Amino acid sequence: MIAVDIALATYNGANFIRQQIESIQKQTYRNWRLIISDDNSSDDTVDIIKDMMSNDSRIYLVGNKRQGGVIQNFNYALSQTTSEIVLLCDQDDIWPEERLEILIDKFKALQRNDFVPAMMFTDLKLVDENNCLIAESFYRTNNINPQDNLKNNNLLWRSTVYGCTCIMNKKLVDIALPIPTYAHMHDQWLALLAKQYGNIFYFDYASVRYRQHSTNVVGGRNKTPFQKFNSIQKNLKRINLLVDRTVALIKSNNDFYPGNKMENKIDYLKFGVNEVLPYLFKGNKKVFSLCVLISLALQK
Repeated sequence: MIAVDIALATYNGANFIRQQIESIQKQTYRNWRLIISDDNSSDDTVDIIKDMMSNDSRIYLVGNKRQGGVIQNFNYALSQTTSEIVLLCDQDDIWPEERLEILIDKFKALQRNDFVPAMMFTDLKLVDENNCLIAESFYRTNNINPQDNLKNNNLLWRSTVYGCTCIMNKKLVDIALPIPTYAHMHDQWLALLAKQYGNIFYFDYASVRYRQHSTNVVGGRNKTPFQKFNSIQKNLKRINLLVDRTVALIKSNNDFYPGNKMENKIDYLKFGVNEVLPYLFKGNKKVFSLCVLISLALQK
């Protein structure tokens, strides 16, 4: 039974962190270490973690100073991992008891070569604050095809790889750190590198009970058209930031968008027409795609 590391980033997660850690402690696969980085929580998160550490030597709190947000918090947690297999973990989810065993067996069968960067991601079940089931599949509920992450340049601007489902090898972690400031999110950055320099796999298994509540980073409930419109309005700044970071990402490493540049308005429009425009007519997130297209057109 090989050792695995679980990187957990926490911030003001006192309401749910104990239940998440307990679900890890109940895993049928026992040879794990939980590496926790806390982003200077102001609630009881750290006290709860320390209490659970006192009864389980596999739990490590590696820092509780201000990291500066979720990306840098995960960056620090990942930097403290040493095992050949690493998983990401959110503070408010719940793991099925056999999760580690299933994911490790599947990942080992797929990756084959430890020296090639590799990642595997999965589906999620949606639950409410009380762990009552909302939906069996995040992807089906949101009309998302997870295989789209493996196609073309979708990971550059519309990644639906969620870190809390991911398992990867240490080779990927080593080339990914430190995560740059222009990355959209830590999971998108890891997925990009896995696809570009190694392998990324999708495993059709809902490996996490993903909790829906008012403060989690990614939501998953079905929305009405009116709710979707309001959501897009509220997130226009986020979309503009996403576009800015996509441009910076391509400028920083042409391997991500080979044969193309992002140097002027023509380049931005070309990316919009080639990569974004087709999604105005297919799949989900049509309004989101339109906003990205407009933002690209307005780039100077």
